[in-house]
Amino acid sequence: MRILFLVLLLILNVYAEAKSSGSARSRSQTKKEKTTVVAKKSTPKSVDKSTNAPASVAPASPSATLVPISTSSVAPTSEVAENTEKNAVVRDTVVDTVYVIMPESAKPVRKEECNVPLPHQSAFLGEGLSVGVGAGLFNASKDCDCLGVWQGQLEYHYKDFITGGLDVRFFGGTLDSDVMLMYQRYRLNVRFHRGFTGADFYISPLFGLETTDLSEFRKELRDGGSKNGALGDAADVGAPSVDGSDSLQIEKNCEKMFSLDGFTFGVEAGMGLVIFRYLGLSAAAAYEFNLSWAQQVSFSPGVAFNLREAWPWAGNNLRSMWVSFEMIFQRYFNRGVKEWAVAGFVGLQFGI
Repeated sequence: MRILFLVLLLILNVYAEAKSSGSARSRSQTKKEKTTVVAKKSTPKSVDKSTNAPASVAPASPSATLVPISTSSVAPTSEVAENTEKNAVVRDTVVDTVYVIMPESAKPVRKEECNVPLPHQSAFLGEGLSVGVGAGLFNASKDCDCLGVWQGQLEYHYKDFITGGLDVRFFGGTLDSDVMLMYQRYRLNVRFHRGFTGADFYISPLFGLETTDLSEFRKELRDGGSKNGALGDAADVGAPSVDGSDSLQIEKNCEKMFSLDGFTFGVEAGMGLVIFRYLGLSAAAAYEFNLSWAQQVSFSPGVAFNLREAWPWAGNNLRSMWVSFEMIFQRYFNRGVKEWAVAGFVGLQFGI
């Protein structure tokens, strides 16, 4: 009985194994048939345009990126008819790759550089350091000899709307037949800018020192200025000279053009304009009041040539480089002087 039971169990195991292997074989054949059908497929006419897209797309530029996009197509009509007759269902698809030209990711835009010439051998840069030097002639009046004049300008661009600087000016030479003169002026300034494309406007408070003698400063602070002395000088202008000659009075008038001693306070407004890449214009107007009760008004027009655009070395190493010619027309008040003094400068400015 036990032997019969074991034989029956063996027969059942053999039958189960045969059935499982047959079903596995049928599944593999079905899969093979489907794969064969898919291999014979071709894309229909309605999808030809998308399939052949790579041939019609223009060559990509070096700055473009090719991004693959997958598109699917179905089997052709003839193949579908065959499979329909055989009751075959096609579920696989043919995947084609289409390359689409995509622009390269945008690079950060570089900030446009500012480079506008300004009066007194200066320039508006937006950032950096501006250095200017100039030399020329100064004619105090028609009765005075011309003097040599030199000036230097150092300005730091703290922000694109505010700068601070120092300028120095020296006058020297034979003023008249009896007077040799060496006169110096130092001015501190803070400029508030309003810039546009190719133009800049500014306004600046001024603080000047017409002497480096500390005893003069202490005297002015103690006396509060010498208004009476200034008025006395003005009264002397109309008085006849003791020896009946006007030569002494002429010499005094020449010297009065350089009598701003001590502290000077003032304000200046100016502008710069780039006409085209090689040429720029500048202009300024200033009013200054000295504690010796003298006042001065000046106007400074100028023209500048952009050497940075014409010289490759300057274009590669400097922020700006201008060669300028500038005139200065100035007038003193409360000194009895009724003439305009004129100066002309040829200067060089460069920014680093």
